[in-house]
Amino acid sequence: MRISSNLYFQTASKSMSKQQGDLVKIQSQLSTGQAVLKPSDDPLAMSTAINATEGVKKFNSFKSNLTYVKNTLGQMDVALNAASDVIRTVRDSILTASNTLISPADRATIAEDIRGRFDELLGISNRKSTDGNFLFSGVADDVQPFQVVAGVTQPYAGADTGRQIQVSDGRKIDLTITGQDAFEDQTTGKSIFTTIEDALADIAAGDLNALRGRLDEMDAVFDSVQLSRTKAGLREREAETIDQINFAASNELERVAGEAVGLDYAKAITELSQGQLKLQATQQSFASLGRLTLFNFIS
Repeated sequence: MRISSNLYFQTASKSMSKQQGDLVKIQSQLSTGQAVLKPSDDPLAMSTAINATEGVKKFNSFKSNLTYVKNTLGQMDVALNAASDVIRTVRDSILTASNTLISPADRATIAEDIRGRFDELLGISNRKSTDGNFLFSGVADDVQPFQVVAGVTQPYAGADTGRQIQVSDGRKIDLTITGQDAFEDQTTGKSIFTTIEDALADIAAGDLNALRGRLDEMDAVFDSVQLSRTKAGLREREAETIDQINFAASNELERVAGEAVGLDYAKAITELSQGQLKLQATQQSFASLGRLTLFNFIS
């Protein structure tokens, strides 16, 4: 009987240890929300979850890039819209100044206003993004694109290429809207600033015929600004579309990861309750038999 009792105690002890281990596992599952806690539990499910989670991380990275792209393009559009308004105002002023009925004093007043608009437009062309980089300098975003030295506008100083930002697998969005694209005549390469300076010189000289010729030059740069706005708008919409596609793909990967290692809470809670009852019954049975065996031994 002694051998049988020892065997029972060993068996019961192992059974209780296993039941306690099972309960600890279920409690860990409930605390983490995962049915698979380590690769050895289910290698295939864990591998699927890990790959899906890595995919989600990648889409989160794309999300940051898309936010940057949309913000930058939005800031470009705001600047270009402001530039459009200034150019229209300057063109109207040049047209007025070219009228032969305007007195020299009135032309001088108009010229003063145009100089103020020139400074305003220069500020717009040299705007910086929220991260402190020049919007219209291309990849040379730490270089001020347009400068005036000793009253003379200098050639465009930025780069003629822009940055391409990765926004999805195999897809980049071009942020190339440079000062050359936006503020120069695409046929002649003459900047809006040089045109305005020439117009001011024509007003000072009273050369109304030459002044009227500046209107076509203003129109050419205005077209460049509008084309640049169109590019910015199309790219911003593309970024928004890609963002929505990425969001859907990321959600799907999260679903796959959740299904691979996710926990059925109702089932786990039921198993925990049943396991606790089973362990309690085993412990009571073990305790009862232990007392009975001891009593018989004493007797």
